Amino acid sequence: MKFKREKSTFECPRCGLKCLKGIDSCPECKFVFSRLEIATNKDAKRKIMRHDKDFIVYTNKLPSDVSFIKLLLFTMFLGLFGGHCFYVGRYWRGGLLLLNSVVLVCCAVFNEFLFKIDDGRFIAMIATICGLIMLVWAYDLVTVAMKKFKVPVAIDLESGVKNEVEE
Repeated sequence: MKFKREKSTFECPRCGLKCLKGIDSCPECKFVFSRLEIATNKDAKRKIMRHDKDFIVYTNKLPSDVSFIKLLLFTMFLGLFGGHCFYVGRYWRGGLLLLNSVVLVCCAVFNEFLFKIDDGRFIAMIATICGLIMLVWAYDLVTVAMKKFKVPVAIDLESGVKNEVEE
């Protein structure tokens, strides 16, 4: 027996407005929801590299070119280095995790030298900050496992608006 109630609303990936299930487009931003089915992450990565942010939408519905199993494995084994973020095109977040891991490795290698500076308070401060940043990886691991991780997809928003105006 299922006692779980299904939600009658969902959030628009472009503007965040709560929309009723069954409608074709967002009443606020005129985003056509069927475009999410043909959107790809590969195009989104290209547009992110060209700084073309107008056509990028972040959604937790994985596109056809992103594998859930690969994303989960990248998050578990390479997540400390931002591998899962680089896989889906979230480069700033991946860079933060990679930089954090490099700093932690440098702290481990140069532990004796850094401990002499200020009786270890300096390395304790760095380790605390890096440990807090590692919580981003733990959060990402939970969101990927629950299928709530936001993945960028590229959608041509302007042609959808033109089509709606013509109708």
